[in-house]
Amino acid sequence: MENEVRNIATMPWLVMYSNSGDIGILENLEAKKAESEATGIYDFFVPLDITRQFVDGKTIELKRLIAGNYIFIKATREDILRLRQEAPFDATLRFLHPYTCPTGCIYVNEEEMQMLRLTVKQQDGNVEYFVPSSKELAVGDYVCVIDGPFTGVRGILESVKGHEGGRVIVPVGDVLAVRTGKVNADVIQLLDLAKAPDGNGNSYTSRAYKKIRVLIAESEKLLAEKEKEGQLSDSSVKEANRLILRFSQLKLIGKIRSMHAQAIYNILLALGETESELFIRFRNLLP
Repeated sequence: MENEVRNIATMPWLVMYSNSGDIGILENLEAKKAESEATGIYDFFVPLDITRQFVDGKTIELKRLIAGNYIFIKATREDILRLRQEAPFDATLRFLHPYTCPTGCIYVNEEEMQMLRLTVKQQDGNVEYFVPSSKELAVGDYVCVIDGPFTGVRGILESVKGHEGGRVIVPVGDVLAVRTGKVNADVIQLLDLAKAPDGNGNSYTSRAYKKIRVLIAESEKLLAEKEKEGQLSDSSVKEANRLILRFSQLKLIGKIRSMHAQAIYNILLALGETESELFIRFRNLLP
């Protein structure tokens, strides 16, 4: 990353911080962004903690940098080094160094920044930021929100209870994470099941097998209804489509892959979608 990078679309974001915590740096960065061709500062994002207070009959907003005083800047290291020779950046703007390299830099990619900005944009007031840890990011599955205000957000499913919904953790490298508001379970699409070594050395936890076993049971129930009644009820059609939408994108291996294929095959068979490309694909995955 020491060489000059000018492909803006693929340029990563440098993770910086303000040692003063002064939000006045935002105006200074905005001025540099307006002259990006000369300054090399093409974009920046500063997560803010926003609180509202009712004072003298008026609502006022109080803004401050979140804990850690993080500042994400789309620029090369060389551009930042030049920027830090100017006031007020010389006194306040610092590189966030990785623990393993006290002189190195930390970068996050464009996709991670898009997820962060999209998530923050859809939340009002006090957004919940936190420092991610391996424990927190291993609690659930990798998912995508496919409808509602958080459409397009991808991250780690923190919790979900039945159809009540859950919240999605959006990690930004190893530096920061942000939680979405509550997301309805019907619009959460599973992209990958949580992976972690278990006591038997398997790559998938027993929790992942349980999830697919439940899917198998649900699919067999739908198939039995179709065979007995000749067609699914409206509520069963809705549930079948929900299961297809939520589970069909999973990419699995080994025995669990066959179980997953069988479940989706059963559901499509119950829906009568035997000519669809999805049905053919999952039929071909069966042993």
